[in-house]
Amino acid sequence: MKVRDAAKIFEKYDRKTTEKMAEHNRGGGSVRKPVRSTKNASTADKFDRGNFAYRKASQALTQSHPLKNDKGEPTPAALQFKRWGFPVPQNQDDLRKLKALGARLKERYKPK
Repeated sequence: MKVRDAAKIFEKYDRKTTEKMAEHNRGGGSVRKPVRSTKNASTADKFDRGNFAYRKASQALTQSHPLKNDKGEPTPAALQFKRWGFPVPQNQDDLRKLKALGARLKERYKPK
């Protein structure tokens, strides 16, 4: 898959997900916006980012979520990591690495 195609797939996914989040929040929900960069992020934001990576990687591993569809394009289960600024996992080993990274981030930025 070409980089340009991958960028279009992510852009479409990101736009759709952002719209759904906004609609959910208008209805009384409280879905948090993703922390894509740690540059100006607070410690709590960094903890949430690590918590997301750990939780979603664990979920994808446990439930054996497919990371690519029949065309070889990343699925929403894989693209959700990119929304939070992580690399898109290509296989189960990548998910294990994201889970370990999430655990390290959670430990480093644990609230006191």
